[in-house]
This record gives sequence, C-alpha cells and structure tokens, in this order.
Amino acid sequence: MIRSRGRVGVIAPTVALARSAAAFLAERLPEPLSPFALPDYLASPRAPGRIVLCPSGRSVATDVEFLRTARERCLWDAPEETVYSAIEGLLGSVPTAPAPGSGRRRAPVVGKRAGGTATALLLEGTVTSARARALSSHDARLWIVEHPGRVRVDRRLMETLRRKGVRWAALEPVLVLAVVASPRLARARSRWRRLLPPETPVWVSPVSRATADGRKPRDATDSRKYRPL
Repeated sequence: MIRSRGRVGVIAPTVALARSAAAFLAERLPEPLSPFALPDYLASPRAPGRIVLCPSGRSVATDVEFLRTARERCLWDAPEETVYSAIEGLLGSVPTAPAPGSGRRRAPVVGKRAGGTATALLLEGTVTSARARALSSHDARLWIVEHPGRVRVDRRLMETLRRKGVRWAALEPVLVLAVVASPRLARARSRWRRLLPPETPVWVSPVSRATADGRKPRDATDSRKYRPL
C-alpha cells in the first residue's frame, strides 16, 4: 500500500463537511488537501498519511464521539522499539507492502522489554472480520498491521476485541497535524485531550459550517479565521 505523499487528508463525519473544512484549511495549509469521511479514508489505498480531524461542531457530545472513533479506528501507534526491531529481523526492512491479495499471517513477533517479553502478531494483507474472529483466541494481544486502512473489521467486533485486550499498532501510523474544533469543543478539551497524541495542535474555528443534517452549529459566527489554542 502506497500512501499519498505530499497531501493532507481532511477527515470529517461526512464528505460534504470535509470539503467545507478543506476550503477554509486551504488558507492555513500549503499542501494539497483531500477531503474524506473517515470510512472513505480508511478504504482508500492511496489516502494521505497526514490528516487534520474536523468534527462537525454540532455538539460537544457528537464531536467527542467522532474523535473517539478516529482514535479507536485510525490513530494507532507504531510498535515499540523492541518489537519493531524484531519485525526488522523477520522481514529485513519495514514497513512492508505485501503482494496484492496476500492474507497470510506471519509467525508471532517476540521482543524483549523491561518487565518481560512482548509477543505480537504481524498481520500482512487485509484483516477482515472473519480473519480477526479466527485470530481472537490467539494469546498475542498486540496486532500489528501495515496501516489502519488494511483493517476491514466491523465496529461491533472491534469493540469485542478491545474488551479482550487487543491493541492495534501500525507500521505506517497516521499522523494528526491538527484538530479543527468549535469554540465549545475547545473549551471542553479535558473531555477528549487523551484521545489524541500529546501536543496535537487545536485550531479553533468559529466558522459557520453546515452540519451533517444541513443545520448550522449553534456556536457559529461569521469569522473566517482559525485561532490556535
């Protein structure tokens, strides 16, 4: 899988909202922007590796849920150094791009770390719901994939795996450049700051943008500028 280089993905609850956000972000970011709804971003084999998250601004609750979904489905860390080194020893180099249609499972990756031994599964190719279900009885609770877009597991099963202690890591992690937040969401940052990598910039946007149902957020103003938080 080849990530689109030089572009930035603008991720919102809907494509329409992403396009609207991209129009305003064009004033701040010099790179070409590609708007996506989150499912479309994950399904695209050439989606950008860098993104800006743009909640709708409809309400704090829906915006936090959007950020939580992005965290659980997209914002996965790279493997820790000891496991990463074990992968390099196994593959020769990383990240790896498996041949199209490859769905085989690698042998468990084992790395030493302080406090014990870390065991993980290196999963090449696409991880479907059926494949994840078959792997769920495995002892390893760290599952490493090439990129979050390689995982096509339904949301209910993802939640089941989370409760079982499965953690996901990616050889090509998605990098969050910033979050575009409404003033209300920015003021409620304590509710969602842990969902994002530390020091993620927050750009406060009082821009009037239509929400997913066509209505405008109640805290919108006529300003067309973003403010850093």
